[in-house]
Formats: sequence, C-alpha cells, structure tokens
Amino acid sequence: MANNRKKRPIPLAPKPSAMKSRKKARQVTTLFHKLTREKDIALSQDDVATVQLIDQQLKDMGGREEYQRASQLSTSFHSTSKWVLGSLARNGWLHGIVLPAMDEKETKQKKRRRTTRLLEVGAINTELLDAAAAASVEQREIGETTKKKYNLHVRAIDIHSMEKRIEEHDFLTLPYISPMIAERYDVIVCSMVLNCVTTPQDRGKMCAKLFHHLRPGGRLFLTIPRFCLTKSAFVTEEIFRNMLGEKGVGFVVEETKESPKVSFFICLRPEEERTTPLNKLWTKQVIRRKGKKFPNQFSVVLNEKDIFDQDARNRLRV
Repeated sequence: MANNRKKRPIPLAPKPSAMKSRKKARQVTTLFHKLTREKDIALSQDDVATVQLIDQQLKDMGGREEYQRASQLSTSFHSTSKWVLGSLARNGWLHGIVLPAMDEKETKQKKRRRTTRLLEVGAINTELLDAAAAASVEQREIGETTKKKYNLHVRAIDIHSMEKRIEEHDFLTLPYISPMIAERYDVIVCSMVLNCVTTPQDRGKMCAKLFHHLRPGGRLFLTIPRFCLTKSAFVTEEIFRNMLGEKGVGFVVEETKESPKVSFFICLRPEEERTTPLNKLWTKQVIRRKGKKFPNQFSVVLNEKDIFDQDARNRLRV
C-alpha cells in the first residue's frame, strides 16, 4: 500500500537551538565581553592584525548570535518585563498617561488618557512587545468585544535583531522621536545593556542619551549585573547611584533593589530643567578599590557635551 503522507521539506540550515546550560551562558557572555573590549582597544591603536585575530575568535565562539542566545537564557531567570509592567500598573501608566483637563467641566468627567510610549533598548525577547499587543475580551449584552488589554505602545530595538518585530538600531546613534522634549518617550527599559557597551566613555554617552530620549517626568528602568558594582575597581554601588543623580546624569533615583545577580534601578527625569553643573568627579576614570577582590573593569565616564546635549541644542539654534 502506497504511503500518501507528504514528506516534510528538509531545511536548508538547522535552526539554532536554545541554550540550556546557565554555566555555558555565563562562559559565553564573559568571553564575548572580553573579546569585544579587546577589539575596541586594538581598533583605537590601529592594530589591524589583532582586530582580525579577535574577529576570528568571535566567529569561532558563535558571534553575537551565540551571545544573544546566552543572554536570553540568563534574563529568563529575572523577568524584566514583569518588573516593568508591575511598576507601570502601580502608577497607572499601563493604561495610558492622563492628559491635563481642558476646563473645570472636564475635571469632573472621566480622565482622558493618551497611549504610553515605551522604548526597549537592547531587546533580546518580545515579552514587552507581546504585552503591548495583548487583547482582552469584554462580555456585553450584545456579545463579546475585543480591545487592547493595555494602552501601551512598545518600540523595541537592538544592535543585532533576532526577531522581525525588533528594529535593528544602534542606540548611540538613534535619532530622537521628536525635537520637542515633551513628546519623547514616557518609559525606557535598558536591561543588561549598559555593561555590554565596551568603553567607559560610550557607557557615559549611553546614560546621557537614556536621559535625553525621555520626556520630563519620564522613567528609566535600568538593570546591570551586580558584580559590575560589587567587584569593580572603579565603581561602587553608592558611586553608581550618585553618578546617575542630579550632579551626574541628572536623574532622580526613585527605587533600587537587588537580587543575588542583578541590580535594579528606576530613575525619573525631573520635570524642571537642570541647573546644577556636572560634578567633575564623574568625568574621569579613577581606581577606587585595589586588589584581587576587585577584578571587574566596569566604569562609566561622563562628558559634559553629552550630559547637556549640546549637539542637539546647537542644531535647534541653526
């Protein structure tokens, strides 16, 4: 008897399997950070031979794709999306931003809301995108109606996207969504990304851009590995909080928490325009702790030009 079952087409290339070993994930992320840091140093010294050698080592380890698979496994043990959505639910932003009343009559009516604008930087999964797209079903006398569960719009970006809904952009060169500061993002999520930036100066630039991509009153949800602060020769937990603050990047650090592996920060961009100068303490790399107990090289160097967004201000004057 003939077999009428259709044969499945043979894929041209096997689909990469998800990483399952946490130990391997740690090894991959550590090696990737080490090699990219060394590559940046070689590039700054015009050392072509070393750059080519490191490129081959990165290729041999699986490149950025392998690093992202490792990151997906690592972040699955501390859900950033649950933390972010829980906080937005508590302050009411999950269902939109309340618009100011136009007159006294409107204050007595149901408050008008606009959609909350959220940017996810370095997205390696679609959890926040899925939450924004989720629908709820309402039961009515005339039947069922479907509407969006949350009044939330999410834009997700990454320097190397592995999902079609995640836009491929380098955050350090990402244009503002509007020249009008009040029309920028309400929320930015930057989870386990700052530590992946390879130089202290670019980390400082990223912190400044996170501030300026927010509207006044907007909030940043930031996470970094805890050992970047507990084992760094340059930065302590207190120093990092102060650097994010009013004499550094300019935020008000509203909340912090820690897990055994991760440090969490919720930072507010103040409504008022900044009047405090940049503390010179944050403009250079200083060794603050010595010895084998502090092997980590994480540090952040701020630049006055980035902190006060002088390039954008100059463009507006033209």
